Amino acid sequence: MSLWQLAAKSVWQSRGRYLSYLGSAAFAVMIYFLYTAMALHPGLASAYGGGPGIALAKGMTAAAVVIAIFTFLFLLYANAAFLQSRMKELGLLSLMGVSRKQMVQMLLCENLIVAVVALALGLGLGVLFLKLFFMAVSVLLHLPEQIPVYAGLPVWGRTLAVFGTLFFVVAGASLRPILRRSTIELIRAARQPKAAPTFSRWKAALGLLLMVGGYLWACSPNQVHIVLGVIPVTTMVSVGTYFVMRESSIAILQWLHRRKGYFYRPGPFLNISQLIFKMQDNYRVLSDVTILVAVILAAIGTVVSVFVVFTADALSSTPHAVQLRQYGEADLRPAAAQVESVLERHGAAGLTPYFLETGNVGVEGAKLTATLMPYSMYSALRGPAKVLPLTRPDEAILVYPSTSWGAVEPSTDRVVVGDEEFDLRLLPDHGGRVLNSDIGTLVTLVVPDERFAAWVEQIPPAERLSTAFWTGPDGWKGEAFGAALTDLQSLFSEANETGPFLSSTRESYDYAVTSLGIALFIGIFVSLVFFAACCSLIYFRLFTEIEDDRKYYRRLQQLGATDGELRRLARQQAMVVFFVPFLLGLVHSTFAMKALGTLLQQTVLQYGWIVAAAYLVLYILYFLGSYGAYWRSIRAGLQRTAPEAV
Repeated sequence: MSLWQLAAKSVWQSRGRYLSYLGSAAFAVMIYFLYTAMALHPGLASAYGGGPGIALAKGMTAAAVVIAIFTFLFLLYANAAFLQSRMKELGLLSLMGVSRKQMVQMLLCENLIVAVVALALGLGLGVLFLKLFFMAVSVLLHLPEQIPVYAGLPVWGRTLAVFGTLFFVVAGASLRPILRRSTIELIRAARQPKAAPTFSRWKAALGLLLMVGGYLWACSPNQVHIVLGVIPVTTMVSVGTYFVMRESSIAILQWLHRRKGYFYRPGPFLNISQLIFKMQDNYRVLSDVTILVAVILAAIGTVVSVFVVFTADALSSTPHAVQLRQYGEADLRPAAAQVESVLERHGAAGLTPYFLETGNVGVEGAKLTATLMPYSMYSALRGPAKVLPLTRPDEAILVYPSTSWGAVEPSTDRVVVGDEEFDLRLLPDHGGRVLNSDIGTLVTLVVPDERFAAWVEQIPPAERLSTAFWTGPDGWKGEAFGAALTDLQSLFSEANETGPFLSSTRESYDYAVTSLGIALFIGIFVSLVFFAACCSLIYFRLFTEIEDDRKYYRRLQQLGATDGELRRLARQQAMVVFFVPFLLGLVHSTFAMKALGTLLQQTVLQYGWIVAAAYLVLYILYFLGSYGAYWRSIRAGLQRTAPEAV
């Protein structure tokens, strides 16, 4: 039998172990191929999307680099885990006369076979989903037509070069432990005696202190503290996780072991005794999985939260479907008539027109410049449910853009109009803007109609502000309005420095969705690569210990345990190994989302939990598939040895 045949047979016999490895590697190759095809698309930036197209290409390139780096680390770990489980096999081959050179050649052949299969699967899936991927990006960028599918030679060359290099380097690195050990050391590597785990109080206390300290820092209400704490908190929680994962599992399991009334029952007796050693051997892997889960949930929760918050802000910052503004003495009414004509020509209905001749005044104490608005217009825009009443002649309403800043209680302040000053009692309104945000001021000062008319007369004509706007709850969403907006944008270009200047809810919302949607799109796919690798780490641990587990269950079978009891025992232990890291990672991500809420000045925990629920569904499906494969492998080993037991 040649080395190639021996390597192929070894890979086939270990297909259960390689299944998740191949799946994760192939998925990473597929995503890298798709992202590279988009990043290298020759017409993306120039013909499709302009600035968003350039941002998408750069984002895809950055994401591809992240995927390549993470895949390298994942492959390095996976190969090390495979070799560790095969030390005895390699030692026996050495005893049978296989030289180190032949052993190295065989392992390199195995790695080459796995690499070729992973690349073939990944590239095949990439080609299969390439058109669907480009369609999704076209919808994301709101393009009038789909981006042509592109998979030129540079895409194939870069993918093959990057992942070919990764597989080659990983294969070389995996040979080091084999070359450094003697034949006896290889045979004995899997037979090292396991000492009973001991609980360390100082490690447990240190781990708990680091984690709690990181949580408290993340809960700080100060935004500066949150920004400064990103790296320290991440480091503290990560290091603390390693200590807590080991020491807490030992402490809990030993405590259950001492509870005789609970421990000396069939289920707990078998589970706890085995889990004590499993958790001691696997705490590093479980800690890695915990941190990966936390990173995945926090990262996608952050992207989703930013997407939701900023798209909502885009709507609140431009409440009017169309708005024109004009500074100075120029008459805005002819331009307003043009807008009316365009809207009517395209059949854009459901919009109410308003016209406002106003100006800006200073609010001294708040150090703000506010745009004046009469109370009658404010009441019409706000509606009866949200309007604030003016009960005194010296009262005014200061409308803030959001709840994240500004006064929360009525206060007396000095308002400067031209050369005159007035002391007014200002009522804060945090219900959102009443004018689009492009008028140069952040707030609007609402005063009684009589005062408004008198103050506007005091503002010099050259400093006045004319505003016309068309508003309605859903008037900006239809296709007719979209076509009208295109004509209006060409009619009132921002390049015209003298105005009038156009702003629109549709334009603001589409820009936010496009730019943030790119980040959401990239983040979800990158997180799926991380998620696949994260689950595969646990899968590896299950199958690298498969021989020891078979021996353990074989002894239990010989002692009279039924198949149902063995299956229940395996399922309970697998659930602990799978779901304890997920739960702890969820706790980590919850505090990360709390810190993000402080930065955004909004509660975003619900978005993090929605993301966690979605990933939990995927996690459960992966667990069911992995556990099914694991139990079938265990049962096959038990059935082969059943006659011996009898």
